[in-house]
Amino acid sequence: MRRILAVLCGLAFIFWLPAGNAPASDLNAAGKRVAEEHCSRCHVVGEANRMGGIGSTPSFALLRRMRDWEERYSSFFARNPHPSVITVNGLSEARTLPPNAVPITLTEQQVDALMIYVRNMKVE
Repeated sequence: MRRILAVLCGLAFIFWLPAGNAPASDLNAAGKRVAEEHCSRCHVVGEANRMGGIGSTPSFALLRRMRDWEERYSSFFARNPHPSVITVNGLSEARTLPPNAVPITLTEQQVDALMIYVRNMKVE
């Protein structure tokens, strides 16, 4: 049930802009910052870490090429292994992590910005 709620909330992000209706270029830049700061721990996000990430983790470009990319990105925080380290304020529950795990806490606005960044990625 929680996964269904997370997916529905995530899909709502696709069509919702954060309060203040910031210009798309600002949201795109904010999404890029979120991706580079947090997602690049495991994923290759772009040229900034093209030799980084974890080898078995799909790159942003590969995920973006998938037919269901919007659903995947809009609900990433509910998809394994993300719930073990990522909390989205108001959408997911905080977890007790082992001492060696560094938690990631995002706002709904950061998730929205990330979606805009991914939507605007050039896919070849």
